[in-house]
Formats: sequence, structure tokens, C-alpha cells
Amino acid sequence: MATAKELYSFLDKAFPISFSCPWDNDGAMCMSDPEREVKRVLVALDVTMGAVDYAIAEGFDVIVSHHPLIFTPMRSINGCDVKSRVITKLMRSGISAFSFHTRLDAVEGGVNDTLCEVLGVQNVEPFVVGHESLARVGTLSPISGKELALLVKEKLGADGVSYTCGEKTISKVVVVGGAGKDFIDSALDSFADALITGEVSYNAAIDAADSGLCVISAGHFFTENPVLTVLEEQITAFDPAIKVESYNSNLIKQI
Repeated sequence: MATAKELYSFLDKAFPISFSCPWDNDGAMCMSDPEREVKRVLVALDVTMGAVDYAIAEGFDVIVSHHPLIFTPMRSINGCDVKSRVITKLMRSGISAFSFHTRLDAVEGGVNDTLCEVLGVQNVEPFVVGHESLARVGTLSPISGKELALLVKEKLGADGVSYTCGEKTISKVVVVGGAGKDFIDSALDSFADALITGEVSYNAAIDAADSGLCVISAGHFFTENPVLTVLEEQITAFDPAIKVESYNSNLIKQI
């Protein structure tokens, strides 16, 4: 049976750190017992307290997430904040936590390629902004902004989708899961018809719409959660004997 450090080594090669943005922090967030045999892996978008409690209760050995368990620097782990309590629980239980963030956005077959596949985007190519190729650009059969928003909601099972430019005909789209505000200007420069993303600020969406760019926001969670299937497939490819399960870490609900 493979060990925690062997599983991490495999995933680290599958999602190379060379794809990570310089400002990012991911990787082996917590490897409390590198030699622990891995029989069960829980994959989740976030390493929440609920995910950790579930992993402990159900006997998982590793949690693999997209969002980093540790993103901003921590001065202490003293139980006074939820992040340190999560880490303490992991260490005490011997469960490791591996996170693959912007490298999983950028790598071929990662977050944004998966999102394009789910939405039926064709002729997909990396969408380079600066020196980073996190997003994707592609085409759709002509569709109105409102119809596309309804399609996105259906395909992602989103609680709700906001959109601008409902009557505009959409063909060329920029796709980026999560927070997409920083891609608006480049999408406009590339003459895209729409930006499909998880979330943008109100002002950014209004300004984009005024500039002629349709913005469809389907929720941070819903645009990135489909990548869990990729994590499951990679872990199974590494060792088919490992039992892999997805955990819904979404704590933000709409009514």
C-alpha cells in the first residue's frame, strides 16, 4: 500500500508547481505522518472543519483539496482561530492535507479545462494574462446571454447565476473558475463576447457590461467543484486500491 508521501509525490508531478502563480501557496499543507499507508482519500474544494470531522469519523488518511489549507502566513497554531484548530485536528489524527491551487487551474485538464468541458465550450485554448495561463478561451454555438446563463446554471447545478447583457449573442467566451474580476480587461481586449466565472464585484460587472462584455457569475464553488472528478481520477490512476470519495464543502447557501 502506498504511503502519504508517495501519493503526494505523484500528485506533485501530475500538477507541477511550475504552473503555480508566484503569489500562491499550496502543496503538502500538512503531512502529519508521511509513512502512513493510504487506504482512503477524501477530495474537497476546501479543507473545512466539516471535511476534517468527516475524514476523522470515516477513517480517511488524506484530504486533497483545491483551495489551500494555508494561504496567508500563520504566526502561531494555538487553537484561537478556526484554521489552527483545523490543523491541530489533522495533526492529532494523523491525516495529511494536500492542496493544489493555481497549478490545478492552469494545468491541462485542470479546473478551467474541466469547466469548459462541462459547459460544452469548443476550440479551447489557454487564455494568457501577463505570464499566467489560468483561464481558457473558446467558442460556443451562437446563444443569447440569458440562454447561456440558464445553461451554465443547469450544467453546474448552481444555486443561482447572475448575468449581464442578456440579449447579446455570445460566441467567443473566456472561462475562469473562481474569482474572475482580473480577467475582464483582457477578455475585452481579446474581443470576447462573454466572461464565464464564479464571481466578480458589482462595479466590475457593471463596467464590463457597459463596455460590451457579458459577465456570467455562477458562484465560486460551483465553477471549481467539477475538478474534484479530476482529482479522483488521478488518485485512482496512482493506486486503484485507494478508495476515493468527494466531500461537498460548500458552506454558502442561497435562498
